[in-house]
Amino acid sequence: MPYKGDVVVEFPTDSSLNVMIVFGDNMRGKTSFLNALRWAFYGRALGRHLHEIPLLNLLNREATAEGDFSMEVGVRFEAGGHRYDLRRRATKRDHVALPSRTEDMRVDCSLQKDSIVVVGNQVEAEINRFIPEQVSRFFLFDGELLQEYETLLMEGSEQGRRIKDAIEQVLGVPTLLLGRDEIGTILKQAQKQQTKDLQQMQGMDAQAEHQSSLQAKEGAQERDIEALKARLKETKEQREALDDELEKVEGVHRAKTRSTELGKRQAEILAKQEGNALARLGLVKTAWLDLIQAQLKVRQGQLLEEQARISNIVERKARIDTRVEDLEMLLSEASCPTCKQQISSENRGKFATQLANLKAETISLEVDGDALARVSNEISEVSKLIQAGVGKQIRNLVSEDRSLSVELTRVDNEKEKIDEQIRGYDTEAIASQRRLRDALIKQEGSVEQRIVEAERDLGKTRNELAVLSKVIANLPAARAKRSTAKVALCQALGKVFSESVERLREDLRRKVQQKATEAFRRLTTQEKYERLEINSNYGLTIIDENGNPVEVRSAGAEQIVALSLIDGLARTGRAAGPVVMDTPFGRLDPKHRENILRYLPENTSQLVLLVHEGEIRKETDLTPIASRIGKSYVIEEVTPRHSKIKVQPL
Repeated sequence: MPYKGDVVVEFPTDSSLNVMIVFGDNMRGKTSFLNALRWAFYGRALGRHLHEIPLLNLLNREATAEGDFSMEVGVRFEAGGHRYDLRRRATKRDHVALPSRTEDMRVDCSLQKDSIVVVGNQVEAEINRFIPEQVSRFFLFDGELLQEYETLLMEGSEQGRRIKDAIEQVLGVPTLLLGRDEIGTILKQAQKQQTKDLQQMQGMDAQAEHQSSLQAKEGAQERDIEALKARLKETKEQREALDDELEKVEGVHRAKTRSTELGKRQAEILAKQEGNALARLGLVKTAWLDLIQAQLKVRQGQLLEEQARISNIVERKARIDTRVEDLEMLLSEASCPTCKQQISSENRGKFATQLANLKAETISLEVDGDALARVSNEISEVSKLIQAGVGKQIRNLVSEDRSLSVELTRVDNEKEKIDEQIRGYDTEAIASQRRLRDALIKQEGSVEQRIVEAERDLGKTRNELAVLSKVIANLPAARAKRSTAKVALCQALGKVFSESVERLREDLRRKVQQKATEAFRRLTTQEKYERLEINSNYGLTIIDENGNPVEVRSAGAEQIVALSLIDGLARTGRAAGPVVMDTPFGRLDPKHRENILRYLPENTSQLVLLVHEGEIRKETDLTPIASRIGKSYVIEEVTPRHSKIKVQPL
C-alpha cells in the first residue's frame, strides 16, 4: 500500500523489553503495517466493514506507475519452540501486460520450519497450529473496531450475533456445532429411509404420508432460510457499499444541509425585515403625537386636579346636606330619635346655631354637575392620546433591522461560499443515495425478522418430526426396521451434541467472564466497580459494589470493557503471544491509558502499538512503560503515496 522498496522492521525479542511503538499520522500507513502482517499470514488484508481489500489495491501506486507489479512480505518468528520464515509474494502473470483484476496476479507462499521447507499444501495447516485465522482479531487488533464489541450488549442485534459467532468460532464451539449438523444430516437421511420403509408396510400409509409432508416442509423452510440469508448478505453488502460512497461525500452532504439551513434563514430574515417595515409604517401614522406628549401630560395633570377638586366639593356638600337633615329632625321632634330622651333648651340652642352655620356653608359650595362630566370625558380623551413613545419603538425596529441586515450579509456570504464548494456535485443524487441507504437499513431489519420467524417455524417442524418419529418407533411393525433404530440413535446423538454445545458455551462464558473481570480490575480507574457480568451474547455489564448493573457508561468505559472482553477472549482462546494493536487509545483519558500500558506488556509476549501523537504523548504517556520499550519507529511521508519507516531513538 504506502510502502515502496525495501522496508525492514526488527521487533524487540528481549522478554524484558517486549514493547514496540510505531508512531504515524493518520493516512500514513499504520493500518497498512497491520494488514501487511495479516496478508503475510493469511493472504488477505481487511478494510472497512471487515471487507477484503482487492489484491491490486495492495500494490503501491508509485511502483505500479513505474511498471513494478510485485510485492512481498516476509516474517521471521518463533512459535512452539521452532523457528519459522514465512514469505508471501504477489507478481503479475507472465502473459499479462497490465494487471486489471485479481486473476492477473500470482500469489506464492513459502514457509521454512527450522530451515526445512514446509510442503505447500501444509503451510496453512502449520500456521493454524499456533495462530489460526479465527483468532487473528486478538493477535492483529484494530482499535478502531472496538465499537464492534460494544454492540454485544444489545441482545438480538445482528452485528452482535455475527460477533458472537466469530467469538464462538475462536473458542472452539463450531467443532461441536459441526458434529451436531452432521448428525442432523444423517438423521434426515434416516427419516427419508424410514418413510420409504413405512410406505411398503401395510397400514402405515398415513404415517408415511405425514412424515413425507413434514420432510418436504422442512426442506422448503431450510431453502427459504438460505434464500433469506443470501438476500440479507446482499442487502448488507449494498448498504455497506453505499455507506462507503456516502462517507466520501459526507462533507458535501453536510455542506448541502448547511446551505439549505442558510437558505431558510435568509427567507426568515427577509420576512422579518418586511414585517418590521410594515410595523414602522403603522407607527409613523401616529408619530406626531410624540411632539405633544409633554403638553398632553401637563393638561392631563390639570384635568385630574380639577376632577379631584370638584369631586371633593360634591362629597363635602353631600356630607353637609346629610347633617342638616339630621339637625332639622332633632329640632322638630324635640327628642333624640335613637334614645328618645328630651333635648334640653341649651342643646337645642347649640343645634340651631350649628344648623344655621351649615346652611350658610352650603350656600358657598357651588356644585356644577356638568363640569365634572366634562372634565372626566376630557381626561379620557387626553389619556387616549398619551401612549408609549412611538419614536422609541421605531428606533428599536430600525436597530433590529440593522442587525438583521448584518446577519443577512453574513448568511449570504457563507451560503455563496458553500454553494461554490459543492458546485459540480450532484447533491440530489447524494440525497437519493442516503434515502436508498435508509431504505436498505429498514430492509435489513425486515429480512432479519423474517429469518428469526422462519427459523422458529423450522424448529416447530423439526419438533413435529421428532414427535412423529417417536410415535412411529413405538409401533411394533416399524420398530423392527433398521431405519427406525437409526432415527432414534441420531435423535439421541443430536440431543447429546446440543446439550454439549450449551454446556461448552456456558463454561466458556464463565471463563471469559472471569478473565475479563481480572483485566477490567487492572484497567479501570473506578475502584467501586466490583466485576463484569457476561450475557449469552458475550456482552459484558459492569457490576458496582452493591451488586447493581451500571446502566450509563461513558465512551471511555465502553472501550475499557471492550478491551477487557478481548483480553479475556484472547487468554481463553489461545496461549499468550504477540499482539499488534492499531490505534487503541482513541477515547481514553490519561489514567486509563496508563493502566492499559502497564497491563498489556505483562500479558503478551510482545506488544506492538501503532499510534499517532494525538493518542500518545511521548514525553508523559510512555513513562509507565519506558523501561520496557525495546524498539521505537516513526512512519514518515515521502509522497502522498509513499511512506517509509525509520528508527526513532528511545
